[in-house]
Amino acid sequence: MPTNVRDTIDHIQALTSSPIHGIRPIGEYPVDLSLLDTDPTNPGSDPYSNRYKRREKPISESYDILGAIIYPLVISTKDDGTGRFWIVDGHGRRDEAVRRNQKKIACIIFPPLTLEQRIVLRQVLNAAQEPFDTPLVLRDLHVLARERGLDIRNEVDLRALLADLPVNIRKHEDKLRVLAKWPSDVSDKIGIDDNEEKGVVGYDKIKELDSFVNAVRKHHPNMAAEYPGLKLNRQLLQLYFSNVFRDGGRSQEGIRTARYVVKKIENDNPLVGKFLKGGMLVGEFEELSEAHLKDKDKAPKDGNASELGLVDLCKKLNVILTDVDAHNLSAVERRTLKRTYELISQVLGEVGA
Repeated sequence: MPTNVRDTIDHIQALTSSPIHGIRPIGEYPVDLSLLDTDPTNPGSDPYSNRYKRREKPISESYDILGAIIYPLVISTKDDGTGRFWIVDGHGRRDEAVRRNQKKIACIIFPPLTLEQRIVLRQVLNAAQEPFDTPLVLRDLHVLARERGLDIRNEVDLRALLADLPVNIRKHEDKLRVLAKWPSDVSDKIGIDDNEEKGVVGYDKIKELDSFVNAVRKHHPNMAAEYPGLKLNRQLLQLYFSNVFRDGGRSQEGIRTARYVVKKIENDNPLVGKFLKGGMLVGEFEELSEAHLKDKDKAPKDGNASELGLVDLCKKLNVILTDVDAHNLSAVERRTLKRTYELISQVLGEVGA
């Protein structure tokens, strides 16, 4: 049997062991809105989240067009004798119905579910209804990890957590592996794309910042020790939102420049500590670092300007490529690398001719 077929069969069999496999609704009927309780662990229930604000207008407009909420809420009984329910999916629709003074709303009712079951069920439903929602998935993975006694930052544990979730989520494992290293309480600030107006940093920037964190810990452990645990991640996010890396240009390039300096400057240099504390833009950091570069990285006195510029660019490119995950390259990055490769091959070919 071909390996890919066997893997597919094995995965299907694994999915049948999901904590929600075989669970069926016990009914579908209108429920009094006053009996529906918000699940505090559900990321979709946070009225201050970017996700909540993003969905509010589309839900309201769909109500105006259709004249009612069409998709039923998914809820589960609390089975505590109160006759109340947990909302598993549909907080936005519930809120819109409340705003319009509805008394009841159509619901699909499940039997009592554990927290683990509610998390998996809402992720399965969300994966079928909308694109990959980074904050929602991250926050649920952190809660699910605590429930199962797993460490989301451990790759084996992360894979075990994703095993019960739909392919639309599992296929983002590489991204989630990077994002899982960052504090759970800032997950709502992380998205696939940037939105500076709403204080959201895109995955590409987080990937660059993650490499920067690794470089600081490796080359400047004494400086990193001042920010134990996830404090260094938080500090870099603070620098990012303070536009320290932008400095008149693109923040992504600024992060790369800072990482290059961190790798090439003398280990445990106080200048790195000063930069991490804030108040210094990346351009100033790069300029001040020139006096502290390791001897092997200082320019030879007899080199001409064009040669030194080319050497410096190649060194920077080498540093960047060392940290690149080929699986996460965008189409633009791939095209740029391909053109650069073709040009380098052409230049070296002419030299050898």
